[in-house]
Amino acid sequence: MNVLKLLSGLLGATLLMCYDFYKEWPIWQSLPKWTWVVVGFALLIFSVYAPASKDKMLHFYVEVAVMVYLVLLIIFLPYLGGQSAVGFSMKEPFFWIVILVTVWQLNSYRKRITNEAKDNKKK
Repeated sequence: MNVLKLLSGLLGATLLMCYDFYKEWPIWQSLPKWTWVVVGFALLIFSVYAPASKDKMLHFYVEVAVMVYLVLLIIFLPYLGGQSAVGFSMKEPFFWIVILVTVWQLNSYRKRITNEAKDNKKK
């Protein structure tokens, strides 16, 4: 299931980023524009949605992998000829603020998971 979540997150991130950076691709005309956005977000939400699962650390690694992949796409897609319609760029201060908040949130989540694991071992 976690491999499916990871693939879902990577596919959703790729779909949304390519839709933003390469608006001129003919494939985007094959379906209504809102369809691409809904499918991309649905894939991303599926990848990060964590029902009460036993292996929360594996879920954490999926979240980290998807976030790192998103950052790598934002860094490398401009070098591959894309230009963000929304304004994703390494030069934007908001991008770095989001990165810092995400790192902080993921670190807090990791600490909570490890503390829960320690508490469960003590019982």
